[in-house]
Amino acid sequence: MRLRLTGFFPESTGDDRVKFKFFIDDSLQNSALAIMRWTHLEEALCGEQALTPDQAALFAKLLDEPQIIDLTLFIGCVS
Repeated sequence: MRLRLTGFFPESTGDDRVKFKFFIDDSLQNSALAIMRWTHLEEALCGEQALTPDQAALFAKLLDEPQIIDLTLFIGCVS
């Protein structure tokens, strides 16, 4: 299992296609869990969770992807 981050344009645009998808590799997993305030990967098994603006900013910095802060971001666990 690994974490996947997905991003969409805000609802007001009417475009619901995925605009950003990133699979978090093992080297970033602990940082991602810390951003989400999770202690174990199993905490992500409840489906996708929306990121707060603060969490989105931290992920943008972690991934060196500043453009994603303008998207509505979700994180979840996939196999």
